[in-house]
Amino acid sequence: MDEIPEGNITDVQDSYKYLGILQANGNHKEAAGRSATAKYLQRLRQVLKSQLNGKHKIQAINTYALPEEKTSLREYIMKMAPTDPLLSECLRQQKPTKEEEPEGLSWKDKPMHGMYHRQIEEVADIEKTYQWLTKAGLKDSTEALIMAAQEQALSTRVLEARVYHTRQDPRCTLCGDAPETVQHITAGCKMLAGKAYMERHNQVAGVVYRNICTEYGLEVPGSRWETPPKVLENKQAKILWDFHIQTDKMVVANQPDIVVVDKHRKTVVVIDVAIPSDSNIRKKEHEKLENYQGLKEEMERIWGMKATVVPVVIGTLGAVTPNLSRCLQQIPGTTSEISVQKSTVLGTAKILRRTLRLPGLW
Repeated sequence: MDEIPEGNITDVQDSYKYLGILQANGNHKEAAGRSATAKYLQRLRQVLKSQLNGKHKIQAINTYALPEEKTSLREYIMKMAPTDPLLSECLRQQKPTKEEEPEGLSWKDKPMHGMYHRQIEEVADIEKTYQWLTKAGLKDSTEALIMAAQEQALSTRVLEARVYHTRQDPRCTLCGDAPETVQHITAGCKMLAGKAYMERHNQVAGVVYRNICTEYGLEVPGSRWETPPKVLENKQAKILWDFHIQTDKMVVANQPDIVVVDKHRKTVVVIDVAIPSDSNIRKKEHEKLENYQGLKEEMERIWGMKATVVPVVIGTLGAVTPNLSRCLQQIPGTTSEISVQKSTVLGTAKILRRTLRLPGLW
């Protein structure tokens, strides 16, 4: 007969773990709860203090910060439910039938938070509009700020006057003319048009310009804040930046953001950038094409080259039309949708922070 191996006999108050759950004769629910909570909070702090962007922080919380005890408890309940009426009832209650589920408004149907989505769903490519969340690598604070702006959750004067009732005057802090909404701050305030909007616009146009320079082997501006020269040229191409084009006939618009003259192919690409309110992106695209049609015809007649007008339009909060990809492909060099989207939302975030004087977390 085999001898029973020697071992330690636990005291009645001692505990051990089985499937991640503290076990003993006594009641250790409180101790188990405190242990799980402390472990979760420790891991949560590690994730939140990291340099991960918003998307990867959420993934890390779900895969790392959530304690193993949560999974183990689920396994334990599943194992014991068939023989334990109480656990069996808990499991049943955890899965309500479809009839028991409350009827709730979807996100886009909510009066205030869903307003942005309703405004853009007819004019934007929804999937590409939100791609900056997963591909731009922005800080989580910037992602949160832009999403809060989309959901009308920033404390503008309109919100304070009409929802919070903490002030009477909803007019803009800067211009004092129009109600201070997110849309007004990001695209409609005359006091921001001269500098803040222009700075954001030039940053987006600069992304396109630098890629064109790289394509033709021209000197790329050393800093993204550096204003490009009016004319940059080599044997392959000539690039004009914010250049007034002389024409024989009067045209609606004759000073596009960028003009690319390919000397070998005998082609001209007229590029103009716009950052309107997100609901106006489709309208702005058509407007750019119409406004520069006269200049296109004059260039072809005077310069003897095939000309193409390319509008680059991104909404202030990142909305893009289905045409943007095709438009960027017509521009020499490689300019991705995400690069111009990222530049746009960064510019908008800067405007919102300055105008609303948002605290450090934003």
